Amino acid sequence: MSLKKAVIRLNAERFKHFVRTPPRNYSMIVMLTALSPQRQCPMCKQAHDEFQVVAESYRHSNAFSNKLFFGMVDFDEGAEVFQYLKLNSAPVFMHFPAKMKPKKGDQMDIGRTGLSAEQMAKWVKDRTEIQIQIYRAPDYSKFAFVALSLIMIAGLIYVKRDSLGILYNNFVWGIFVIFFILICTSGQVWNNIRGASFSHRDQKTGQI
Repeated sequence: MSLKKAVIRLNAERFKHFVRTPPRNYSMIVMLTALSPQRQCPMCKQAHDEFQVVAESYRHSNAFSNKLFFGMVDFDEGAEVFQYLKLNSAPVFMHFPAKMKPKKGDQMDIGRTGLSAEQMAKWVKDRTEIQIQIYRAPDYSKFAFVALSLIMIAGLIYVKRDSLGILYNNFVWGIFVIFFILICTSGQVWNNIRGASFSHRDQKTGQI
């Protein structure tokens, strides 16, 4: 199998040909998703973007070979695949080994790990022993926002330089510190590090 794109789109027929039909001398990491807005899957867009990052990073890395490929099945293009795998929720990430049927660990536990590309790459390494170094294109919009914010703050300080006594107010700083601690202990830091979504579907019941 040759690879023109980092992620191969699979319908039921292509899934059967490239994933189910033996013999295969390659493994596949497949994302099963539902990207249509009518499917009401808020996690699927984030999962798709992070999955694309992993696949692109692998495609352009020294670790790339014809031993591992990334594929995607959208529910609207391959409902039969969901039925075959007995899945009633999305997104789901599965590893299909070259010579064996998938085991329990071959389905990524996104409820525990989150959806970040880094966590996906770690899971891929656990299943395939192929290490993928994640590369993200710089988001210059964030740098521009930070730079603009700093300029505005500097300008405000300059204009209000004669009335900055509030910066020496212990009460104000105390409120700021307490607010920062509450943010850290609320789990927001863990969510940002792990890339966990605000909510997710139970893999068995399909409930959010």
